[in-house]
Amino acid sequence: MSRSPLSDPLETALSWIWALGTASGLVAVGLLAHTEHSSAPAPSAQPTLSVEDVPSADGTV
Repeated sequence: MSRSPLSDPLETALSWIWALGTASGLVAVGLLAHTEHSSAPAPSAQPTLSVEDVPSADGTV
């Protein structure tokens, strides 16, 4: 199937709208992914306690 050298102006406009919509959709998905990735929970100011940090019941370390 060959295209005619002179295309329909409506076809050209719709092709541009489709291409720009696809590109903007991909940009939006990329921004959402970047936002989700960069908003990972920050480490807490207080470190969590480990077994070595818990004082024993008789007061010895």
